[in-house]
Amino acid sequence: MYCLNQYFRYKCVEQILTIAAMLSVINFVFLRPKDKVENADKARVNFFRPGGDHLTLLNVYDQWVETGYSAQWCVENFIQHSSMIRAHNVRERLKGLMERLEIEISSNPNDSVATRKVGRNTICQTTSAR
Repeated sequence: MYCLNQYFRYKCVEQILTIAAMLSVINFVFLRPKDKVENADKARVNFFRPGGDHLTLLNVYDQWVETGYSAQWCVENFIQHSSMIRAHNVRERLKGLMERLEIEISSNPNDSVATRKVGRNTICQTTSAR
C-alpha cells in the first residue's frame, strides 16, 4: 500500500507502469551484435539518463512509443523489437488491472526526480519485505 500512495503523491503512475514492464525484459532490450559492437554501444549511450537504469529504460520505451512502435527504429537503435512488444503487453495488462480497480493513472513525465524517488522507494520496500 505504501508504494501506491507514493505513486499517487508524485503523480507518476504511468512512468512506474512503464518501468515495471521494462524491468520484465531488462536483459533483452539492447542488442549487441558481434560485428557491430561499437555502433551498438554508441546507440545505447544515447538512451542513458541521469538517475540510473530505470530512467534509461523509461527513455527507451518513451522514444519507441513516439515512433509509433516502429520495428525499423528498433533496428536502427539496436533495440530488440520483440522485447519491446512484450514490455508493452505487460504494461497494458498492468494498466488494465489498475483501471479495473479504479486506480487513477496519473502522469508526471517532466519530473524524473519524483519517478526516481518512487522507483527507489518501491525497490527498497520490495527488498525489505522478502
